[in-house]
Amino acid sequence: MANPTTIIVTRPSPMGESLCQELNDEGYRAIHCPLIRFTSNTDYSPEQQLTLLKQHKLWIFVSKQAVDYALKDLSQEQLDQFLGHTLIAVGKATQKALQPYGLSALVPKTPDSEGILALINQFSLPADYPILLIRGDKGRGLLEQELGGPYQLGVLPVYHRIELTAALPPAMQQASAEKPIGWVVTSGQILELTDKMLSTAGITPEQVVIISGSSRISDLARQMGYTNCYTAKDASNAEIISACLNWCQP
Repeated sequence: MANPTTIIVTRPSPMGESLCQELNDEGYRAIHCPLIRFTSNTDYSPEQQLTLLKQHKLWIFVSKQAVDYALKDLSQEQLDQFLGHTLIAVGKATQKALQPYGLSALVPKTPDSEGILALINQFSLPADYPILLIRGDKGRGLLEQELGGPYQLGVLPVYHRIELTAALPPAMQQASAEKPIGWVVTSGQILELTDKMLSTAGITPEQVVIISGSSRISDLARQMGYTNCYTAKDASNAEIISACLNWCQP
């Protein structure tokens, strides 16, 4: 592209750099501006994590990070004992993250909590069925609210989300309503941090295109005034790039 479209990627490392590289390869000008980072939650010992995994027959992974922080320290022998478990991954990227561990997962029709609940409802599980929610230390709370009553729900928070202090990318000085700049936003927390950064700098919603990984994030962005939103089918790099292409098509 002679004048490449600029896209700000707010994903943490190393996922953000990976997406930036793929966007650059497609001819965009991708700028990495991570707003959070992940760290392991050490409140649970490896033994405690393993016990929780053994006690529950259905696991729900809400992100790629949930997969890696929950399973990275397990041996192949330990992983093999879980081959009969039912696993749910929130989206295709999370599903793909399970492959190196030799595990497979079902994926809901929509990559969000509502999609997960709809999928579980199809199973007709008995009361008190043991379900384990594997996530970070913060979340919407919808899954806990809906699953905690009818089932034996366990929660395993395997990572922390740490907010980062980031400067507004200088490229935003050229943003305008006629030539807005794209922002890749894939979680509610990142959307809030993005909005705070932009509003503090005096950037108006008309100067921004939100490229989200789910309808829920796009809906939240519209409630904040960002009416120019493009929604990927899920938060995988391929679908995010597809949403960018939809935005830039003449």
